[in-house]
Amino acid sequence: MPTIDDDRRARLTGRAFLLLAPVAYGLLTLAFGMDANWDLRNYHWYNAYALLNGRIGRDLLPAQMPTFYSPFLDVPFYWLATHLPARAAGFLWGTLQGLNLSLLYLVASSCFRNGPALQRSLIAMALAVMGGLGGGALGLIGTTFQDNVLSLGVLGALAVIAGGLPGILDGRPLPSFARVAAAGLLAGVAMGLKNPTVIYAVGLCLAFLALPARPWRRLWLAFFFGIGVLVGLVLGGGVWMAHLWHDYGNPVFPHMNHIFKSPFAAISDYVNVSFFPPEPWQRLFFPFVFTFSPLTVGEVPFFDMRVLALFVLVPAGAVGALIGWSLHRRNEWLTERPVTLFLLTALSVTYVLWVVMFCIYRYLVPLEMLAPLGLVMAVGLLPLSRRLRIGLAAALLALVQLTVQPADWGRVAWADKWVTAEVPPIEDPDGTMVLMAGYWAISHVIPSFPPRLTFVRIQSNFLQPDSVGNGHLAILKDKVASHRGPFLMLSTIPDTPGAAKAAALLGLRLDPQRCRTVPNNLGETLNLCAVDRTP
Repeated sequence: MPTIDDDRRARLTGRAFLLLAPVAYGLLTLAFGMDANWDLRNYHWYNAYALLNGRIGRDLLPAQMPTFYSPFLDVPFYWLATHLPARAAGFLWGTLQGLNLSLLYLVASSCFRNGPALQRSLIAMALAVMGGLGGGALGLIGTTFQDNVLSLGVLGALAVIAGGLPGILDGRPLPSFARVAAAGLLAGVAMGLKNPTVIYAVGLCLAFLALPARPWRRLWLAFFFGIGVLVGLVLGGGVWMAHLWHDYGNPVFPHMNHIFKSPFAAISDYVNVSFFPPEPWQRLFFPFVFTFSPLTVGEVPFFDMRVLALFVLVPAGAVGALIGWSLHRRNEWLTERPVTLFLLTALSVTYVLWVVMFCIYRYLVPLEMLAPLGLVMAVGLLPLSRRLRIGLAAALLALVQLTVQPADWGRVAWADKWVTAEVPPIEDPDGTMVLMAGYWAISHVIPSFPPRLTFVRIQSNFLQPDSVGNGHLAILKDKVASHRGPFLMLSTIPDTPGAAKAAALLGLRLDPQRCRTVPNNLGETLNLCAVDRTP
C-alpha cells in the first residue's frame, strides 16, 4: 500500500514536471537554431503580417496558394518575433510547444493505477519526455509549421477524457457528456485552425465506441464529443471560413473545389498527392516504407521507428488480447483497460485516415508524441508474463529513442531579429506595383518594403499567366492592366529569366539591366528588377 509520503512526493514531482518541462523544451529550442523553413518564408510570416496590417484583399497571391490559409494561427508567433529579440521569441515559442510534454504527462498519469505513486509518476514523465523527442517532434521544435502547436488541442482533449474516464463510463450522464463535449471543443478548435487535424477529431470520436460501456452510452459519448468538435470548428475556423465563403463561394477555398465549384479556381480538389505511395501494397504497409525512406512522407530526411513499432505491435496486442479472452485467461494489462482501448483505437483510426488522406509525416507528429505510451499499451496486451512485457517495452522504447534522427526543415544562426531584408530605395512607393514570379518562397521580405506598395504574384503554384480554367487569372490580368504606375519584379536570381517570360505573357518586359539585389537573412538573395509595358 502506498504511503502518504510516497503520494506527496509523487504529487510534488508531477507538479514540478508540469511547470519545468515546457521551460526545458524552450531552452532546447535555442540549441537547435533559428527557424528558416520554406513555409515560414512562403506564407507563415506574410499571412500574419497581412492580417495585422489590413493587406488581405490588397495584395494578390503573394504567398502562392497558402495565401488562402487561415492566418490566425500564425499571429502569435509573428507578434512575438516582431516585438522581442529572436532568441527570446524562440524560447517562448518553444516553451509553448513544450506544453505538449505536460499534457502527455497528464495523459500517461491517467493510464497507470497499480504500483507506488512516485514510480507511476516517473514512468509518466519518461513517456512524456520521449513523446517530445521524436524525429518529427524534434524537427518541429521552435518552427512555425504549427503541427506541434495544434497538438495541444489534440492532447488536451485526450487529457480531459483520460483524466475523467472512470466517471465518463459510470457517472451521471450530464457531467459525463459535458466533459466529453469540452474535450471535443479542444479538438475542434485545432481542426478549425488547420483542417488536416480532422483525422484526430474523428479518431477520438470513434474511439468512444470501443469503450467498455453500454452501447447507448458509447453512442451518446461519441455524439456529444462530436457536438464539441463542431462548436470548436466554428470557434477556430468559422471567421476565416465565412470570409472564404463570402469572397470565393468555397469555405475551404481552393480545396474541395470539385465540390464547391468556385469560379475563382480550377475545378479540382487541390489535394497534394506528391507523397501518396504509387503502389497499393506500399500504402498497406506504409510504415515499413517511410521509416527507412523518409523522403516518401516529407521534404527532408529523418529517422524514427515508433510509428512502425505501433504498426506491428497494436495488431499483435489485439490478437494477444483476443486469444486471452477466448481462453478465459485474465492477463493483467500494463495500463488501465478503458483508456488502453480508447487510445489504441483512436491512434489506429487516426493512422488509417492519415494514410488515406495525406501521407505527410508532419501531420502525424501528434500521433508520434503519443507513440511511446501507445507502445507500452500494445506490449501490455501480449500474452506474456508481466515481467517479460515490462522488459520488452523498456527495450523497445530504448531502441526507438536511441535511433532517432530528427528532421531539419532549415535553420540559421540566431540573429537579433527573426526576419530582415535590405530593400533598395524605391522612387514612387505610392504608385508602384511589385510583381512576384517564380515558385520559391519569397513573401517573407514583403514587410521590409514600404507599406504603401502593392504586391501581385503573377506566377505561383496556384496560378500562372497561361493557366486554363482558373478564374483568378481574370482578376490577375485586370489588376495588372488597370495599374497606371511603375512596375517592379521580385524573384530569386535564378528565377529571373522565368519571371521575364511570365511578365511577357501579360504584355510586360523585364529589364535585366535594371535589377538590384535584396539580401535577406533567411533565404537566398532576391532580385528586384524594373518592368516596363511593351509598346
